[in-house]
Amino acid sequence: MEYVVEEERLVTERPAGSQGRRSDEDARATRARLLELAGALFAERGYLQTSIRDLSRRAGVTSGAIYGHFRNKADLLAETIGDATAALLEADTIGVGRGSDHVESLTRQAARAPKRRRLRALIVQGAAAAQTDELTRSRLREEQRAHIDVWVASMQRDRERLGIDPSVDVEAALLYVWAAELGLGVLESMGIEPRTNKGWTDIQNRLARSWRLAPDVKREPPPLRRRSA
Repeated sequence: MEYVVEEERLVTERPAGSQGRRSDEDARATRARLLELAGALFAERGYLQTSIRDLSRRAGVTSGAIYGHFRNKADLLAETIGDATAALLEADTIGVGRGSDHVESLTRQAARAPKRRRLRALIVQGAAAAQTDELTRSRLREEQRAHIDVWVASMQRDRERLGIDPSVDVEAALLYVWAAELGLGVLESMGIEPRTNKGWTDIQNRLARSWRLAPDVKREPPPLRRRSA
């Protein structure tokens, strides 16, 4: 009998510090679940039409529990977008890592554009809200700027290896690519999209390869000839 009691004690007792680790794991799991549910609700109902109370009902937690993880709804949206961007883009790099090629990376990401449809929709909804809500505008700008800065720094670091022409403004080039991605989200919200993903991918491949080109030399137009009287 004493053996059974001792064995039970050994099973139920946790080493020092294990309770804290378990709490951290639970908090991360709760945060991830809230982000997933928030993304689904925003996609289903729209960002402006979804409240923290809606999310609390869907998640089965109190509003206070949600505010324990996120400062406000704008923060929740930004974190949802940030996590999706990291998972769908940066895990496979839109920026350039050692040994990879920007043409290959950007072409691959264009081919996988259909998988990012919900991400684009979330950013478009956030951008619409940001037009009239300074808090949303500030938080989304912070979130987007953080990703863009990482992409630019990565490509600047490797531009010589990649053969990018010295005259190319890397930040402008990446902003152009990202603008095309988000512009696709705007068009999709109206029911307009490329006829084929192959065509969309081909255009991005051509664009990425063009970064290796020297600038176009401006030529003076020929002088106009005067008509004789």
